[in-house]
Amino acid sequence: MLSAIRLIPFIALAIALGVAALVHLAFGARVLDWGVVWDAVLSPDYTNPLHNIVLDMRMPRLFSALIVGGALGLAGVLLQALTENPLADPGLLGINSGAAFFVVGGLLVVPDMTLAMIPLLAFSGAIVAASFVLLNAGVEQHRARLILSGVVISALFSALTSSILLMDQQGLDSLRRWLVGSLAFESGEARWHTLPLLIVASGIAVFNIPGLNLYRLGSHKASLLGLNIGRFRISMLLASVLLSASTVAIAGPIGFVGLVAPHVGRMLFGNNHRYLIVAAPLLGALMVVIGDVVARVVVRPLELNTGIVAALVGAPVFIALVLGRLK
Repeated sequence: MLSAIRLIPFIALAIALGVAALVHLAFGARVLDWGVVWDAVLSPDYTNPLHNIVLDMRMPRLFSALIVGGALGLAGVLLQALTENPLADPGLLGINSGAAFFVVGGLLVVPDMTLAMIPLLAFSGAIVAASFVLLNAGVEQHRARLILSGVVISALFSALTSSILLMDQQGLDSLRRWLVGSLAFESGEARWHTLPLLIVASGIAVFNIPGLNLYRLGSHKASLLGLNIGRFRISMLLASVLLSASTVAIAGPIGFVGLVAPHVGRMLFGNNHRYLIVAAPLLGALMVVIGDVVARVVVRPLELNTGIVAALVGAPVFIALVLGRLK
């Protein structure tokens, strides 16, 4: 049972996420009245064009924002625990770049590639990138070396992706925004195809909550207390890759959410993963939903990429965290 002190922040998070969701449905290229949004959600009328805007255009995008943000927040928690590095996240460790490279390569190079293959391509690229980073970081996985390895692998896959797109100008035009991270191209098909991956990854995370708390004591002490270190690391890496690949398949590589959400979660709930496993996905979902609203209204009627907004917010936080660690 959650204590009252722990429950209050969760309630506040849920309320904030609900308000952000309503704002997401109301604001866009055209601002809708709150009454229209409320009626569309509670009493949908598909003959009403305003209701169609809410139900057919903005509601699916909201679902994608919630899924992507939640998955990135959870992936950040798992990667930071696995690597024992508070600066780890799918973007910084090159996982997103690897997934994006495999997706772009598959769609533009392999003939007759279907959209149903995107989650599989993203998963393959994510696991390859994560493996390269961990192997290059060495057995001890020193924090600085791990981040440096991630930056190098991320730059490598980004360069390879750019090289492929330069050979296909039409592909460059269609995938350029997606590669920065955008919910404008989300699809119900991608959400359904990634749902099994997300369920498996979430199940792995919940099952390993005791192991996550033990691992905080250090791998040696955790092993003495009965934790199977090898199996734990493999399961955490697998869950992180599944989560990251799913977000890339839906919205492209969106960075910094997986870095910031776990840190805010620790500020509110401490280091116990019983709470972080829930708090970080809620915070990640809130960040992406708000970021997508800002992306759609700040240059209305045009829109920015959600990934750009996330970077503008997340980059200063990352710099502050790095400077804080160097003191």
